Amino acid sequence: MRRKLPFVVALALTACSPLPDTVGEAAPSSTVWTLVEVNGGEATFGATLRLLNSGRVLGTGPCNKFEAVQAAPLPWVEFTDFSSSQRGCAQAREEEAFFLALRSMDFAEVAGSSLLLSNDTGQSLFFRAAEGPSS
Repeated sequence: MRRKLPFVVALALTACSPLPDTVGEAAPSSTVWTLVEVNGGEATFGATLRLLNSGRVLGTGPCNKFEAVQAAPLPWVEFTDFSSSQRGCAQAREEEAFFLALRSMDFAEVAGSSLLLSNDTGQSLFFRAAEGPSS
């Protein structure tokens, strides 16, 4: 019983803890996350992500703006109702791959100025908080 006591205390504290339910609550909704790495390698295109407390997700790929709904409680993510504008550009393939990867993410970790989205298949998208005011 003695070995179980720390686990029971930690579980009780976690249950009472005011942890955020959504990624948007874990970081200020004014945070614009800039894509830095895709699957551990440097991102070769520009993309941003903004996670609002309401569960709404806004962002940009190299060609288009997009929006979605973040429908799962932390630490999980589930981007639903995904839509984007339909402008073409030279990086359309990269954008399509980014949008597919984004929709395949399962987990989110927010730590200070870093956001890591990942899934069970080993894919990851790493973002840093953008400097300066957001739009």
